[in-house]
Amino acid sequence: MPKIFFNLNLNATRGGIKSVDDVAFKRAEAAKHVKLFLAPKDSGRGFSDSEIPEELVSEGMVNRFLEIDPPVFRVIAEYDVIFNEIERTYVLGSFFSALSAAVVTIERILNTARIELHPYVTPKFKELWEKGPTNEWRPNIRALVKWGYLSPALANELNALYEVRCKYLHTGNLEMLPADSKRAVHAAYDLSKEIFGFPPKLFTLADGGLNCLNWNDPLVQVFYRPHITIQEE
Repeated sequence: MPKIFFNLNLNATRGGIKSVDDVAFKRAEAAKHVKLFLAPKDSGRGFSDSEIPEELVSEGMVNRFLEIDPPVFRVIAEYDVIFNEIERTYVLGSFFSALSAAVVTIERILNTARIELHPYVTPKFKELWEKGPTNEWRPNIRALVKWGYLSPALANELNALYEVRCKYLHTGNLEMLPADSKRAVHAAYDLSKEIFGFPPKLFTLADGGLNCLNWNDPLVQVFYRPHITIQEE
């Protein structure tokens, strides 16, 4: 019987850490991961946490690392270079950069999901049919909720967050930037989990691997099948 392997992005940096009861040990392990965010990305080599001085890691960085929850598994997408900036910039305290990366990622996911799924699902939305990317979130959100790929609770949060996006894009004040940044980061992660992060209604983690519950589902067909490798035994 052939084996199916998913080509995916893996971020398993928090599962083991968050399950530890020893707070001091938990924070020390988190600090090791934070150190790697401080290593230069264009150095041409890898770094170990022991090469980064402990003095460069603040308590706030450790707190922010532990308070967010990126998807453990997600399919590889063309916007990954932006998605990866969310975690790094938020943990390091670059709140505007983190918020910007988060809302851009949200907008890309909403557009990509609606455009790619529309031919394979019902109902059709006349105002969106064969329409390319849009700056407006609400029509895409409405469509994804109707198709069953976006929870109403997250849809409400995204509709509210759109106003936050517009505030920072234009001339709104920056007093709430840290809190708004955190809110946008959480929303980007939640949305990615529902669309690209192997949602539990379509996938289970069992027997040491990811198992698809319905290969015929349009979301699986469009976003997951292209990322599988079949190995004949």
